[in-house]
Amino acid sequence: MAATNETQIDDDETVPFAWLDYTIFSLMLLISIVTGLYHALVGKGQKTTSKFLMAERSMSSLPITVSVLASYLSAISLLALPAEVFLHGIQYWFFVFGAFITFPIAAWVYMPVYYDLGLISAYEYLQMRFNMTVRICGALVFILQTTFYMAVVLYAPALALEAVTDFPLLAMITLTGVVCTIYTALGGIKAVIWTDVFQYAVILGSILTILIIGTRDAGGASYVWNYNLERGHLDLNWNPDPTERMSVWSCAIGGGINALPVFVSSQISVQRFLTAKSLKDSQKSIFYCLPWKFVMASLMASHGLILFAFYNNFMTPLGPAIGTNQTLSNITEPSGPMPHYTPHYEKSDQILIYFVNREFSKIPGIQGLFVACLYAGCMSSVASGLNSLAAVVLSDIVRPWQNRKLPSGKQPLSHEKDLKEVIISKTLTVIFGIISVFLGMLAPKLGSLIRMMQTIGGGTGGPILGLFSLGILCKRTTSRGAIVGVVTGFSIAVWMSIGAMYYKDDNGQIPDDVLLLYRISFFWYCAISAGLTMLIGSLASEIDRRVYHISHHVDPSLLAPFLRPQGWVSSSSTSNGSTDMALSQLLKEDASDSDDEM
Repeated sequence: MAATNETQIDDDETVPFAWLDYTIFSLMLLISIVTGLYHALVGKGQKTTSKFLMAERSMSSLPITVSVLASYLSAISLLALPAEVFLHGIQYWFFVFGAFITFPIAAWVYMPVYYDLGLISAYEYLQMRFNMTVRICGALVFILQTTFYMAVVLYAPALALEAVTDFPLLAMITLTGVVCTIYTALGGIKAVIWTDVFQYAVILGSILTILIIGTRDAGGASYVWNYNLERGHLDLNWNPDPTERMSVWSCAIGGGINALPVFVSSQISVQRFLTAKSLKDSQKSIFYCLPWKFVMASLMASHGLILFAFYNNFMTPLGPAIGTNQTLSNITEPSGPMPHYTPHYEKSDQILIYFVNREFSKIPGIQGLFVACLYAGCMSSVASGLNSLAAVVLSDIVRPWQNRKLPSGKQPLSHEKDLKEVIISKTLTVIFGIISVFLGMLAPKLGSLIRMMQTIGGGTGGPILGLFSLGILCKRTTSRGAIVGVVTGFSIAVWMSIGAMYYKDDNGQIPDDVLLLYRISFFWYCAISAGLTMLIGSLASEIDRRVYHISHHVDPSLLAPFLRPQGWVSSSSTSNGSTDMALSQLLKEDASDSDDEM
């Protein structure tokens, strides 16, 4: 027992950064800032909103793909996915097959509508199809959700690192937020995209390094695979019961629907896809996400399998890890690699940080590369959020307010006004950067509020997806019907989320005797709330049409391509989807819909 105690004390210790680690981490931050500075100066700088927010719609497919993937590959994801596989097995990895649902629908159904209209903000569509009230509601939901999401993205990795390194929490939150704000405000969307490409390379390099060295230290690829196989960590759950926490069906189908709001109704993704030089390039950038998502998810899941094999060879002071078929009584003789003891950790997402800190610290620079990887994921998410927030506030709030008294169809966009809007956009970027850092710092004191906002924010994806789908897929949807549908869907989603959070025990389990709605797997939340939004919205629209005798027709450009009249050609096909066309159409406000219905 003396040897065991001594080993446990050693495992609880952390290894500080060496000079090479600090150098690698600092270089990642410096290159990010230089990228923003470069795009602020090259090509006459960021002096138009078209350039600052949309990169003049000049981007090719591959950088857009990498940027979108990096935007949602936060440090939370980089730590949580390996931890999930470490605790519960390979099941979660099957969410990658949902991409076969997500990407074709996003590319062929939604993106042609957005690109042909020449949008800056995805929520402009909601006014074109419905009215200003719906548009503002959609924009405000995005602003609140993204602001709190960025705060969590800043706070979570800093908290995890503080537990196993000497990095002070508040300093890391401030440093990350300031660097992101600087290069986003300086270089605009183009700097964000190209910095995402660099940061994605850092993430990929770090993940591959950990995979190769970790596999070797755990006993080899064959040992890792066989160890997980023998202990049921590669078993699959084929039960279609929606109350199962995770199954092949919930991961593949529910996960695919869960990802749809990210790619079809979130400004962060839509804005990047709309920077493409053509609709074809935009669609290609969506489909390119499929193999990259598969590769990255597979690599991160492999980390979880490695951790399980590495820390579960022998009895540890904490007992067998979750998911093993072993008991303390049947672990007697060592076999395979030398003993490794599971370290004490407060949260499971710290296990990978412990692993790198304890096992790789003897290799110069690996710790610095891994921390650079975590903060590259963090910075890509925050920078993308900052630029998208600036675009939404400018396009959906500032411009409509400035032009509220202008005659329909008249909107002068002089060079002076455009330059002023660039300054407004950069100012908004700085303001949201400060707010995110402030909320990130307050997160420890606002823990319950942050969790509540995350719960509510998570419940908005399905209803917002349903709202956009009511416009694009349902010709007869009215504004009032859409509002009734989205309010219903949002209410159900939040009810399910809060109920599940309330009844969940310390082990994350929900008792069988509570309401069925609370026991449904979180993978199905989006499908249920989006489906209810569309069902209730369609029924309410039919009632609305009969009560108010509404008979107007929808502009075919606002509908999915397969719902447009045969032979119909978009007016934007001869103007490359210019933003001026979209803005002019916005000012008309579809009087037959907005005025009659509201």
